[in-house]
Amino acid sequence: MGRVSQRYREDVESGAISADPAQQALLPKLDALLEALERPVKRGFLRRTQASAVKGLYIWGGVGGGKSYLMDLFASSLAVAVRRVHFHAFMQEVQAGLHLARQTNAKDALVPVCQAIAKDIRVLALDEMQIKDIADAMIVGRLFELLLGQGVTVITTSNRVPEDLYKNGLNRQLFLPFIALIRNQFAIHDMASEIDFRQNRIAGRSVYFTPLGREARAGLDALWGEFSGEDSQTLTLVVKGRDLVVPAYINGVGRFDFYDLCGPIFRFVIHTFYLCVFLIPEQTFVCPSCILTNHMQ
Repeated sequence: MGRVSQRYREDVESGAISADPAQQALLPKLDALLEALERPVKRGFLRRTQASAVKGLYIWGGVGGGKSYLMDLFASSLAVAVRRVHFHAFMQEVQAGLHLARQTNAKDALVPVCQAIAKDIRVLALDEMQIKDIADAMIVGRLFELLLGQGVTVITTSNRVPEDLYKNGLNRQLFLPFIALIRNQFAIHDMASEIDFRQNRIAGRSVYFTPLGREARAGLDALWGEFSGEDSQTLTLVVKGRDLVVPAYINGVGRFDFYDLCGPIFRFVIHTFYLCVFLIPEQTFVCPSCILTNHMQ
């Protein structure tokens, strides 16, 4: 049994998750990829070429099926350098890097950007690949070519089959080579789960509480415990040069007071970092307590 499969079994046995056939079908591919990545690579002139021979993995399927969980399990099991980041946040970093590189009159601005990304990692784990911005669509193919050429293996999740990426987008014909690259350089896995584990956690539960008071807060506390296991930590995010403190965070779930997020940064942070956000108004605020769930559609 591979290391990822072993850790998955341990999570099932501990009661942390429920076994799911669709998730279990992906485990052999994750085990094989981990083994290939950790296989010793000869040093010297051909080092990067040999490393880049490891095919990436594109995992797609509906929301709530456990794609992100399994990718995180894989990433945390690796003994080689890996970076795990949300795709939207990653592309924002790339665009910011391009802006700086162009100011230096670089002949190909993507080259120094990709070199900086690849310098300290062997694996790039991208969560929730979705392309809507034409600026991203026009560079993503060249970006991935350069990263693969630098010896970076990419594993990514998405809600869409590759052919549906940037669907009906402007100048989509210029984007099609990227789909061909995914088909050629990645193993494609359809995680056809019929279960939405996110929704199942709160199925039949109240998610809107009014009026404010002891009962409303107790109901929200109960839901927070369901998502977080009542174990959390403080997290500080740096967004566009600003610090955003998440008072309580665990496993993609953040809990805030309403006024912590009442500003222009609000929409960006939710769509970039969180699967689920708990909003807790101050007692003097007229709106009722609520839960906002974002499935990163």
